[in-house]
Amino acid sequence: MIQEDIPLSNTGTKIRIAFVLWSLEGMGGSESVVFDIVRKLDKNLFEVLVIGLKDGPVRQLYEEIGVKIEVVSKTQKYDFGFVQRIRHVLKKEKIHLVNAHHFEPLLYSFLATRMTKIKLIYTEHSVWQYLEMDFLKRNLCNFILWNTDAIVAISKQLLQYYRDNPFVSKHKTHLIINGIDLSRFKCADRTKLKKELGFRPNDILIGVVANLRPEKNHKVLISAFSKLSETLIDSHLVLVGLDCMDGEIQLYASSMRAADRIHFLGYRQDVTGLLNIFDVFCLSSVNEGLPLVLLEAMACGVPVVGSDVMGINEVITDNVNGLLFPNGDETMLVEKIKKLLREDSLRFKLHKAGLAYVKEKYCLDDKVREYTNLFQKMFSKIPIKKTGGCS
Repeated sequence: MIQEDIPLSNTGTKIRIAFVLWSLEGMGGSESVVFDIVRKLDKNLFEVLVIGLKDGPVRQLYEEIGVKIEVVSKTQKYDFGFVQRIRHVLKKEKIHLVNAHHFEPLLYSFLATRMTKIKLIYTEHSVWQYLEMDFLKRNLCNFILWNTDAIVAISKQLLQYYRDNPFVSKHKTHLIINGIDLSRFKCADRTKLKKELGFRPNDILIGVVANLRPEKNHKVLISAFSKLSETLIDSHLVLVGLDCMDGEIQLYASSMRAADRIHFLGYRQDVTGLLNIFDVFCLSSVNEGLPLVLLEAMACGVPVVGSDVMGINEVITDNVNGLLFPNGDETMLVEKIKKLLREDSLRFKLHKAGLAYVKEKYCLDDKVREYTNLFQKMFSKIPIKKTGGCS
């Protein structure tokens, strides 16, 4: 008997979706985006799987909220069975949709879903990796983007970039701006937490939460702080994030005159509390997509300073809800931080404006609703047999 292909939307089947992440080692921006989507998706509509290409402590966070995790790692540099193992997981779990985050997860997801009915959705967080690719790798990326079923840009600037890209069909591009859960960012006991970390109540804390990667440009912030610390003797620089540069940033900091006031806290799961103890939050990246951590700092009422680059300048309007400094300009960064610390009225203005801005523009529930609509749209385009499942 010949079975009839019918749209999944008519079957009453839950949407089985796999989110593919490069690593479960730390909770960076893209990892936070996926975690928020996963915990907020309607369990009556979706069955969720998270695939990590590297294992790590973030696995436990998913397990604590009842989300199934699979880790599929390379066993060697040239592991020819790697893609096949991902494909096996997708087939075993009868996945309908794959949502890959960042290019390498997209590459492996693309290869694993070839000759199947699985729809592939790519969420782009930043274009800097694409721009730094060599000719061959960029052409490969363009081919994959052309054959991807949907592309999500997490900021207006990224959306415009992809709509200007001739290798991306405009009807496949979707804008879903990152959002945050404001209920998680409540005022904490600053004095208690500062004491636990070894700081005094009146110490001035300049902080950043960002994995130690070259594009985050921690060196310019460290150098600026070293100059700033000459006149602000009670100031400290606090850096939170996973070290992805094999100690290079710590070594650089140790050469500074203020080395004893530069503190590396590593990967932390209590970021919401840590943000509350900062007097100034500074993000000195050379490129970004749409930095969630800036929004989180604003949600905690912390005045923010950021480099005037794509992504950051979509969030910060200079002297309105934060301060911008020219990319890599250490002298201007020092001046901006000094200005914030000496002008109480400016700090109060930015505190209020930042909090209001996040509440108005970056609601997590709106983001999850838009992802839900996209997933349902992609799901409805998959014809399957009445018996269900993807092959």
